[in-house]
Amino acid sequence: MSRSMTRWSWLVVAAVGLFVVVLVFALNLFGRLNAAQEVLGGLQPAFNAERVAGDRAAINEISIVVDTLDPLMTREGGASADVPKLVEFVSQKSGLTLPQVLGALQENFPHTTGLLTALPLSDVSAEIPQLVEFLSTTLKLSPDQVMAALQQNFPKLAQVITNLPKTTEGWNNVPGAELTRFDGTVIKTVPQIRDYFNTDVIPVVERQQGHFRALDSRGGVGFLAPLLLILGVIVMLFGLAMAVLAPGLPKEMNSAGWLVVTVVGVVVVVLVLGLNLFGRLSGGDDLLGAAGPAFTAERVAGHASAIDMVETVTDTFDPAATPEGGGADEVPKLLAFVSKTSGLSPEQVAGALQENFPKTLGLLSALPLTEVTAEVPKLVAFLATTLNVTPEAVNAVFTDTVPRLGQSVANLPQVTSGWNNIPGAQDLTRFGGEPVKSVPQAAAYFKQDVIPAIDAQSANFRKVDTTWPPLTVFAPLLLIVGIIVFIYGLAMLFLTRPSRS
Repeated sequence: MSRSMTRWSWLVVAAVGLFVVVLVFALNLFGRLNAAQEVLGGLQPAFNAERVAGDRAAINEISIVVDTLDPLMTREGGASADVPKLVEFVSQKSGLTLPQVLGALQENFPHTTGLLTALPLSDVSAEIPQLVEFLSTTLKLSPDQVMAALQQNFPKLAQVITNLPKTTEGWNNVPGAELTRFDGTVIKTVPQIRDYFNTDVIPVVERQQGHFRALDSRGGVGFLAPLLLILGVIVMLFGLAMAVLAPGLPKEMNSAGWLVVTVVGVVVVVLVLGLNLFGRLSGGDDLLGAAGPAFTAERVAGHASAIDMVETVTDTFDPAATPEGGGADEVPKLLAFVSKTSGLSPEQVAGALQENFPKTLGLLSALPLTEVTAEVPKLVAFLATTLNVTPEAVNAVFTDTVPRLGQSVANLPQVTSGWNNIPGAQDLTRFGGEPVKSVPQAAAYFKQDVIPAIDAQSANFRKVDTTWPPLTVFAPLLLIVGIIVFIYGLAMLFLTRPSRS
């Protein structure tokens, strides 16, 4: 091979290296792949296998809570309209008068009757400002002093009183939740928020967890831009050096140079195949497509309002759901406090509450809701005996005649049993390692860990997702470069091999 041809053959090598270097900067691979690496690092805790399983358990329990509360919360929920229907049905079928039915329910199932009396819970919210005024007048304190006294002496009940109006007012019109489902359906209500997380977001995490963890393994993707740049620079500099030196070097040295080029090509091919870049980057592209809707700027902005509402709901009912919540223990203490401070007898206090705030008194009488759960089987047995039918027939009444009330009755046991110990969430932890066992802890986990992680990585995610080319380009690109370098080096090695004498 002539000196001129030798020089040009090495300049081709330099040109290949220069092409790779230009490609790295022209496609902004450092910015994009660094953003991808940031996404992998920021979201890695959320894609931990135990947390993915725990997410499903947590959202299932929250879903049951929503299904239970939806009929109870407002008049639109329908349970409050079902209550008189149930009482009238029992009266007609049993021959008892309406007062007799109500009296039997009050005597035998006081917690359940209290809850039924309180419906809809939006009516309790409407009574709360008047109750504060009543306590202000009765205790000779300002409304602010009343609230301060409640928070100091009865913090659990104060928590319910403070949050219930926010819950009922926002149940069908969540404030600030300018959010849509992945299919574009507008989200306005708490059940729709539940559907969004339950049906759109969590399934993406479940289905894409394998792709995420594969993409995050073996160094992630951040190394690809430096690898390409280093490869390009080395090939370019080596090609230039050999273009200058090779014409004056012995054939053996030229052949050694082409052997180096060939080995570089082999190394690149081995890296592509050994790191499974085709499978990992293809899975990463699937992940981007599936998760992309959750990272749009509009949805990220709406997540905060949505999860704030979920937390408000759990804060409202945490003191009420179980004895551990503490709300039930504070009810008699509150009545005693009002009696002692006002000089009224306990009977007079209870009478004033019954006359002026029957909905609120009904809710207080229902606490804790675990007692309602305990009464439900007895109520079914009582109705079966009273109506002279089977328990299955009674359950059919709840399903067919009073379906909205029946929905709450059917789901409440799962709410109270799982409130402090979510089934299937035994391995769920916060990003910091703290266990997540209860519904309030699950709400805090989503609000303080998952949603902020999505928010923090949303710009990086969109940069990776919307910048050309797709991730699937990089594996073929590296492989083609490696094959070209290998074939070219091998061909030149053959052409420049020393002749045997």
